[in-house]
Amino acid sequence: MVRESRHSMLVQWAKVALPLLALVLLSTLFLFSGKVDPTTASIYAKVDVDALVAEPRLTTPEYSGMTEEGAALTVRATTATPDPNGNGASASDVIAKLEGADGAVTDLTAAAGVLDPQAGQISLSEGVAVQTSSGYRMATEAVDMATDRGILNAPGAVRGEGPFGTLEAGSMQMGRSDPSSPYDLHFKGGVKLIYQPEK
Repeated sequence: MVRESRHSMLVQWAKVALPLLALVLLSTLFLFSGKVDPTTASIYAKVDVDALVAEPRLTTPEYSGMTEEGAALTVRATTATPDPNGNGASASDVIAKLEGADGAVTDLTAAAGVLDPQAGQISLSEGVAVQTSSGYRMATEAVDMATDRGILNAPGAVRGEGPFGTLEAGSMQMGRSDPSSPYDLHFKGGVKLIYQPEK
């Protein structure tokens, strides 16, 4: 009987003492913890908070659309900074893909670009690599693309490889003479082709 009463008394004390002890421990955590200084957040953050506040940007943006000929156009970038005047956005590390309804694919990569879907224009710059499923691999400084049509224009010098060898030209344009025909590459301005026959 004495044991049971002692046990009951111990349980009663524990019901009161343990919550009070937990409350004391929590209080000491809050009392002795250091104050948080919000101005030091940028020191520990992996992103540049000040730059994000000063210049808002999108991370891994993606644009998708269809051209008049039924080709699928997708454009991805690492970051994009919207133009304050509403004229599209400046992007970095741009990857573009044009997939024709006939299965022809054109891949483009560039270090920078300006995407303006409202104006129907994408401008790639700072070194552009163009690769087609027909076997062309070309490099140029800048490329302009239309978002509503499968038109690609490289106004500057281009150089690279084709199915028949290496070539250089003053400019390059890709397009179709009519919607039912395949995409054609047109080279202009002092075209130089070094023919390498297949072995």
